[in-house]
Amino acid sequence: GKDQCVLVSAKLESELAELSLVERGEYLRDLGVEFDDIELCHCTLPLLIKDQLGLSLVYTGPGVPAERTQTTKMHVLRSNEISALDFAGKLHKEIRDGFMFAEVTNCFDLVQFESYGEAKDAGIVRMEGKEYVIRDGDVVFIKWK
Repeated sequence: GKDQCVLVSAKLESELAELSLVERGEYLRDLGVEFDDIELCHCTLPLLIKDQLGLSLVYTGPGVPAERTQTTKMHVLRSNEISALDFAGKLHKEIRDGFMFAEVTNCFDLVQFESYGEAKDAGIVRMEGKEYVIRDGDVVFIKWK
């Protein structure tokens, strides 16, 4: 691979961590910083570490990323290395044993809606089987018996 060098300001990271997503975007724009949506969800240093280690962030819970609820959990996984069935097993053995299918959507698509049900009605939630490989930013709702 290619070596990378990135300058990170601990002071700026600390200030960004205290701001809402909207305020963070405005603050970065005022500084003349170019960014994409994913940079607004995580501070720069954790995102760089995640990418360098080849990790993915996957969300479970009531259907929205952690910024929108206290009961959503974020899981850190090796990128493109775990199936929906194996992920279910990491949550609980009974969920793995009773796995029927996974409802999956991307966290950035999901936050455009007020509720998980509204997102499903709009057609952005898809059903995946046990062989589906979990991807970075997936929101996974596992149906099990």
